[in-house]
Amino acid sequence: MSLDSAFEFLASQELLVICTASKDGVPHAAPSFYALDGHDILFTTSGSSRTGTNLLSNPVAAVAAGDAPDPGQSWDEAKGIQIQAKVTALEGDDATAAADKLKAAYSHLGDGILQSHFFRLTPTSIDYI
Repeated sequence: MSLDSAFEFLASQELLVICTASKDGVPHAAPSFYALDGHDILFTTSGSSRTGTNLLSNPVAAVAAGDAPDPGQSWDEAKGIQIQAKVTALEGDDATAAADKLKAAYSHLGDGILQSHFFRLTPTSIDYI
């Protein structure tokens, strides 16, 4: 599958699971809203959440999203994506731009989509099935 196909699929989803690990290697997974910025993924979380704490001390993550086939389709129609990524905490204008993208993607949530910390996930490995 092409990189563009993988990100077309990702753009059709509303939630992905972000998997992080503490500095000591304790895993944690959490669903999250997100927005795409080219082939990067933007999201927001509280710096005091387990996800935020993990990312601030160990800036790598894996994300996954998938869907089952529609009724009447075979499981060959199922799709999924797994991404490993380096993570950058965003500040200043970069955080503002991320907030704008998230608010545009989830306008029905208003400012409720926004948390205190904004992050950019830049893929280092992508598996799309």
